[in-house]
Amino acid sequence: MGWRKPGDDGQELCRQLDYIVDGLQALKTSIQMGLRLDGEGEMKVNSKELWCSALNRHRAGDSTQPILEDAKIALRQMKDARSLLSSISESLYDAIQTVTDDTSNMCRGIGLSLLPDDLLTYIFEMYVEMSISSNGYMDPETSESPQILASVSKRFRQVALDSPCIWKHVSFRFSRECVLMYKERCPNPIIHIVANDERSPVDMNMFHIYPYQQWRGLSLWCEYTGECHLVFQHLKEIIQAPLDALEVLLIDNGILSGVDEAGQQLPFVIHLDDEDQRTLSSWQMPNLTHLVLRNALPLAPLQCSNVTSLAVEVIQFCRAREDLNMVAFRSLLQSMPRIQSLHVYLLNVADAFYKASADPLSLPDLTSLKFEVGGTTSVFVVDRFMELVVTNDLTRLALRFFPYHNDKEHVFEDWVSTVFDRRHSSSRVGYKLFAKVEEFSLEVEKFQVSVETFHQIFSTMPNVHTVSLILPEDADLSLARRRKEDDMLQRLRSLQMKFLENIPDDFTTHLYRLNEYFRRGNSEGLERLELEYKRFSRAATAKAKLQKTLGERLHILEPKRIVWPPPDRIA
Repeated sequence: MGWRKPGDDGQELCRQLDYIVDGLQALKTSIQMGLRLDGEGEMKVNSKELWCSALNRHRAGDSTQPILEDAKIALRQMKDARSLLSSISESLYDAIQTVTDDTSNMCRGIGLSLLPDDLLTYIFEMYVEMSISSNGYMDPETSESPQILASVSKRFRQVALDSPCIWKHVSFRFSRECVLMYKERCPNPIIHIVANDERSPVDMNMFHIYPYQQWRGLSLWCEYTGECHLVFQHLKEIIQAPLDALEVLLIDNGILSGVDEAGQQLPFVIHLDDEDQRTLSSWQMPNLTHLVLRNALPLAPLQCSNVTSLAVEVIQFCRAREDLNMVAFRSLLQSMPRIQSLHVYLLNVADAFYKASADPLSLPDLTSLKFEVGGTTSVFVVDRFMELVVTNDLTRLALRFFPYHNDKEHVFEDWVSTVFDRRHSSSRVGYKLFAKVEEFSLEVEKFQVSVETFHQIFSTMPNVHTVSLILPEDADLSLARRRKEDDMLQRLRSLQMKFLENIPDDFTTHLYRLNEYFRRGNSEGLERLELEYKRFSRAATAKAKLQKTLGERLHILEPKRIVWPPPDRIA
């Protein structure tokens, strides 16, 4: 009398399906009669009638209870049906997910196809730029973005072929056929050259495919080895006229440190050698606007007087170091009187050669300064740099201080004093006042930032209204301890704050101190306070108080990875 038959899985499954279909048919009949599964009283479907009606009929025809075996069979049927319905439900869920994914992909494709050509071109250009790293480096082995776009569909191909900017990044390590293809599609490219002894030599014939008069940009990544000198030598031979089309130049020396024939460690190279320097100085670049030099400082002025954006990075890692030639640096700046934006990055620069005038340079258009100091960079070097620049006309200032060790707090304090203290004893320029600065950003790693440090910084910029701070965990935000008469942050309209990711989850102290500061009348002009924390679960009360003080002006952001803006990437 058993309902199951061992060894007959197909027939068994069919019986289960028949049982479910019969129950669903009974449910359909009940619904047609006006009953409902979620009904009440007499309007509710009798579930027992749906799935085990035989038991009800047996009870109606006989006053005795149904035999135990029939009840067991009914229970087995219902449990098996429930298990099968669960499998059917999972199958239905999988089908829903598959159709959803397929539909989403089709919707995305349809959505892109509905975009006008100009907007689609803009999206393509952004996609291509993603293949260029934040520091401007292009890996020739992975940079196939234009070809990928052109292979998606006929319309994508047509849009890609009609946009020269999508094909503007050209590596001389591409195949000859590939370079010729790019030339057909973009007459004014940005040329990327990677020259080091670890790769195969650069094919010098590539220089003749694209005439240098057409180069919009040149990105030269080299190590001062034989391969790099060969590239400079070849450039010297072919460049015999002004580089009228050149707008962007990047030279990056990635070599660490070598050894001489006697096995002695050579100094870390941060300047161009004499021969390569003469080659670079001979180039006439009348329309160059963006210049990036990484450990490749020229020792003589360049012929690029229209540069508006200059980025200089000096990075040293070994004990044998080459002193920074401040005379050459000063001469370089003097050759670019129209600079509007200056970015200087100093890492482990312990000393500098300095035999030049102490008077600041005349850079009347300079309005934006980004200064990054890290590692074991000395106060002497920081001071020598600050003496070059007139800060009174700056409107944008970005600073970053990052050490190797956090047990030398005085180093950070000395750096800050060198930049901001107008009574700094070693200064021969006078007050370093940032009177016109309106936008200011500060990033500090590991060092503690005291209230006195904040006051020392903000008291020099009375007109600042937009501030961005990335701070270590033990920064002291007891700003309310300063008197309002100190004239600190009186024009503040926007404040962004992020604490570094290594801090604990409890931010109560920081929130209470901020609330205390703004509650004391320091929020009159504030339009937006943007906070990014790891977690607020333990600081609900402090957050609520700050929300009460600022209302809709307070914005809490989910944690995200903040990348310090790159120097001046090739555009």
